[in-house]
Amino acid sequence: MLEQGYLAQPGTASMCRDILDDLGSDDGWCVGDSQTQPVPGTFDNSPFSIARGFDLIVQRDTMELLWSSNHGTPSGNENLTGADVLAEVEARVGP
Repeated sequence: MLEQGYLAQPGTASMCRDILDDLGSDDGWCVGDSQTQPVPGTFDNSPFSIARGFDLIVQRDTMELLWSSNHGTPSGNENLTGADVLAEVEARVGP
């Protein structure tokens, strides 16, 4: 989910893919928060994401949310390390 692009413009799926390509990622899918429904910003304005980043593992064929974690400066965030997140991914989908 891309909230904003490099220049703080509203995030789009295309911009998200460009960023992942720049980072060398060939896998994954992207969603732009400016393109969410019923109105732009729906996801970012939800209680799930306000003032936090998040990590999700979603099964592609069912779109079932298998795991989630949050990070950021507000209290109550898990703030896992990259190694912790990788361990969660490997536990669910393999190395």
